[in-house]
Amino acid sequence: MLYDAVVVGGGPAGASTAYHLSKSGLRVLIVEKEKLPRFKLCAGCLSARTLRLLPEGYKGLILNTINSGKLGYRGLQEYEVEVNREVAYIVDRSEFDHFLVQKALEVGAELLIGEFIGFEKEGNQYKVYTSRGNFYTDYLIGADGFHSKTAELLGYKKRKFFRSLELFTEGSLRDKVLIEVGWVSRGYLWVFPHGDGISLGIATTGRENLLEILRDYALSKNINFKHPKGWHIPFPEGKKDIQIGKERVLLAGDSANMTDPLLGEGIYYALWAGKILAKAIIQNPSEPTKAYELMLKPLAEELIYAGKIARIAYRFQRVAFKMGKDYALRNFYRVLTGDKTYKDIYWKGWLEFLKHLTREKIEYILKRHEGRHSGVNAEF
Repeated sequence: MLYDAVVVGGGPAGASTAYHLSKSGLRVLIVEKEKLPRFKLCAGCLSARTLRLLPEGYKGLILNTINSGKLGYRGLQEYEVEVNREVAYIVDRSEFDHFLVQKALEVGAELLIGEFIGFEKEGNQYKVYTSRGNFYTDYLIGADGFHSKTAELLGYKKRKFFRSLELFTEGSLRDKVLIEVGWVSRGYLWVFPHGDGISLGIATTGRENLLEILRDYALSKNINFKHPKGWHIPFPEGKKDIQIGKERVLLAGDSANMTDPLLGEGIYYALWAGKILAKAIIQNPSEPTKAYELMLKPLAEELIYAGKIARIAYRFQRVAFKMGKDYALRNFYRVLTGDKTYKDIYWKGWLEFLKHLTREKIEYILKRHEGRHSGVNAEF
């Protein structure tokens, strides 16, 4: 059977691509290995800017509305910054993904529950092999996540990624999130509301024992610890790490490393990339990769500047924590709502960072001087 496009993966990137292609009149097949709705490990936090990328009918999916955030340091210090608007929303990923696929089906896409095995080029088309039969297509879209078979067959490898653990348990945060830094070398710990409960998780690129850290944190905060599950979050360090595909085999979402290197946010970029990818195919059917790369520039720029901020913030976590109260958190809220970009806050934040770093070094020198006279060691 011949399709205009076969999309591998029924997550946000795949569903978004399928939705926009089908809406434009193309015949699209989504290949998803698990029956929907299926469990998906994810905190389910949508930044407010994500809403403009969603089809109608999403409001019933929202479990919690976020208008306040707490930033903590090693579980010892924390402060809260409130805003007078909604900055994020919590959804259940299994229901959210199911909703997106259903919206794609409503505009004409087809769904096959089966495993993608591989592909090969035959003339001007691609033969796609699945556990449920073989299909021909003009375009093959790999939106099959971190362990992307499509990306692997194109010769791509994952270079940079967060290791993550998460569990769902009892608790109540209602309309706020808590981000804790200082627990791992490059990453953070979070406590998010999730309906009537909470999600507790941690992510890092380092080699720390995440299970031990998460258990210790839960114990210190009287959180009922349940065995967590783990997953990987790929991100780009530079433009070359955004792997868009080759010829008419294209990638989007985690398959292409399109995740925020600072916060690990992936849903927004997956939906955005799917929309761009569909537009590239429709507007330049003979050279979609070239069009896709050109149209992706704003998205790629956001990820690259998020990476620049991440390298500074995770290198100087105590300074980043202190910046949060009077500068960083409010500006990150503006990024989440779409009022600012990471590029905006990167350049404007340099002066603030240098000011706080200088202050921190002065405090360190003074403490060290006092320590020499008292016999106490100071830490920076």
